[in-house]
Amino acid sequence: MTFKVTGKQQEVIDFIERKIESANLSPGDKLDTEAGIAKHLGITRVTVREATRYLVEQGMVYRVKGSGLYVGSGQATPSGNFHALSPFDEQAQKAGQSAVRRVISSAIIEVPNVQIAHALRIKPNEKVYYIERLMSFGSMPVSFEQTHIPVAVCDGFEFNQIEHSKYGYMEQMTGKKVQTREQDISAFNLRDSELAELLNVDEGQAMIELREVVSFDDGTPFEYTIATINSDLFNIHQVTQR
Repeated sequence: MTFKVTGKQQEVIDFIERKIESANLSPGDKLDTEAGIAKHLGITRVTVREATRYLVEQGMVYRVKGSGLYVGSGQATPSGNFHALSPFDEQAQKAGQSAVRRVISSAIIEVPNVQIAHALRIKPNEKVYYIERLMSFGSMPVSFEQTHIPVAVCDGFEFNQIEHSKYGYMEQMTGKKVQTREQDISAFNLRDSELAELLNVDEGQAMIELREVVSFDDGTPFEYTIATINSDLFNIHQVTQR
């Protein structure tokens, strides 16, 4: 997507980039609100909104509905590939653990519902690769992911490859660059006994559900993921738009 940055928007972008660098902020750390940035710089909130939209597209920041702006992972990778080191890896390192991604189930299925089909811009009867992954810090379960990728996006998909870099593999398979993640986050009490056992938590425990759509740089959505996250172990501020 082409985005022409104006002088005032560049002022906002420079301000946010300096803030991230000077405060040594990490992916998932909270930034100033758009209203606060507008007041500090003496410019309109509309200008700030447009500038942050550009930063969202670059993976530099992301928005959490009802909460505000957070640091993305784009600034952490000189190559520009913002999936190279995810907040999950960083959080695991801080805990002194290895970041473990394990595929526990995979199949080719019909897209489960209209909501997912609409988000992926495919027909309700089209096929998707369906992958269940357990994310852990060492042997400690942290989150459970259910990922849906349209079969039409890439041929010859190898499920075991996403135990490593999911986005790196997608770029390799398609020749496209992964660019944006749109996320919705909500809290809920876990009532699924099997999932509670898998995540080693008590049934009824407060958890976080993250729903996200990931797109290539040409604007094509290629992934819809639902993640159930134990925020006691994986801080919600570390659920990022890479």
